[in-house]
Amino acid sequence: MLTAGVDLGGTKVFAALVDEAGEIRARATRPTEPDAATRSTLRTLAALLDASDERPSAVGVAAAAMVERPSGRAMFSPNLAFEDPDLGAAIRGRFGLPSVVVNDATAATWAEHQHGAGRGVADMILLTVGTGIGGGAIVDGRLLQGDRGYAGEFGHITLVEGGPMCGCGQRGCLEALASGTAIGRMAREGIGSAGDSIVLELAGDQPQRITGALVAEAAHAGDEYAAGILERAGRWLGTGLASLVNVFDPALVVVGGGAAGAGWFLLEPARQELGQRVGDRRPPPRIVAAALGNDAGALGAAALAREHAAHNR
Repeated sequence: MLTAGVDLGGTKVFAALVDEAGEIRARATRPTEPDAATRSTLRTLAALLDASDERPSAVGVAAAAMVERPSGRAMFSPNLAFEDPDLGAAIRGRFGLPSVVVNDATAATWAEHQHGAGRGVADMILLTVGTGIGGGAIVDGRLLQGDRGYAGEFGHITLVEGGPMCGCGQRGCLEALASGTAIGRMAREGIGSAGDSIVLELAGDQPQRITGALVAEAAHAGDEYAAGILERAGRWLGTGLASLVNVFDPALVVVGGGAAGAGWFLLEPARQELGQRVGDRRPPPRIVAAALGNDAGALGAAALAREHAAHNR
């Protein structure tokens, strides 16, 4: 039985036909239209279905938005504009297929649990560290979604009262201290005293072009300034993880997203900080990189759609 999974992001929509083993049988990608996230989703799904002789039994959408449960309405997104926030109804009306809509990090968490780095692990948490920080939790083998579907907003736990401004409008959030956006900001703030760092050179001598990805590139090239920025962000990541570990008691922490490309430079300081904060009370859980990359959202959405269709037969 095939299901369709859609990863709806701020710049592109990726749709896939997925079998029960988590193998992708067909793909389609289209740019996200400004101010028309719903139309972009329908257009990409249509392209996927037109390119395949097999029809899915259900559709799952992983949206970069806060998605209300169980309605599937997109309630808020910093990077998407929905001309019709009721994505599920739009899909059912256009294609006549059952649908489920969830947050993209929630879907990625389920994908890593079912097919990736967390396969076979009953208790785990996932953090997606990219432009922002999202996440999700698996508790006793079940996906935690919360009363309204908003569980897993780990990036908005407050670590520093009056700290850096976060995109959510509050200050001192984990996202404002350890995300790719935060890494770029910290590098720009200190670049004037960075000595012989190559960061500014990589940015074409334009400080405003310094990003988290560029800092990671410089660190891998041996740049000590960039490595120091990533260590600082990694320590904050470990601080946030300590709170999450105390709440969820996971056996495994999976870290994905674009900033995870910093690899050891980010994850090792996070491991050290986590160990210092919880190690005297319990063995810290393992921290590993996500396994499914950019396919995670669509794979998780497809898996959730399969369960939804089976439950409603």
